[in-house]
Amino acid sequence: MTNVQIAIDESLLDEINKVGEHHGLDLTQVIREALQAWLKRREGLRFEQDWIAALKKNPDEAGRAEVWSEAQTWSES
Repeated sequence: MTNVQIAIDESLLDEINKVGEHHGLDLTQVIREALQAWLKRREGLRFEQDWIAALKKNPDEAGRAEVWSEAQTWSES
């Protein structure tokens, strides 16, 4: 692991420590979890942007919606 020095304003630090203590986490654990969540959120946003760009390039045909609708129908027999 690598140590990283960051500056955090006092009010945010107090809040982080309070919430972290409530959940049994120290400052390092809270920051590590926050960074992991941020990276996952960015990954999701990037996927959405790529998906939207692909749909703009190759729009889906409205007629195909009926085919998918039929494929999703489950038979109870």
